Amino acid sequence: MRTTVVQLPTSLVARYRAVDRELVGSALVDTPSHLDHLATDIGRRGILVPLDLRFNRLFATLDGNHRIAVALRLGLDYVPVVLHQLPERPRPDHAKPMAAADHRVLIGAGESMQR
Repeated sequence: MRTTVVQLPTSLVARYRAVDRELVGSALVDTPSHLDHLATDIGRRGILVPLDLRFNRLFATLDGNHRIAVALRLGLDYVPVVLHQLPERPRPDHAKPMAAADHRVLIGAGESMQR
């Protein structure tokens, strides 16, 4: 699968986030004001840096937990995502189990990227 940006349903991508950034609220990066500023920026300009979803038939990991939190907050139906297929091992600790239906969608999106 080559690296190309696809639009995926926000609800599908959100299932593979490591943490809900709206609930964390720790340190400097996860302050409510940080998400507020990000929401304002994304509301004006959209998501400029695609989320990164790495997956295989067993699990997926997402880089973009702040952006997906804001996409959910703003009610965006779709988000830009770069897909990467991973080997089944090693499995990162923060990986989420892959739903079979989601895997079919991701494989289909990847196949459409190759056309």
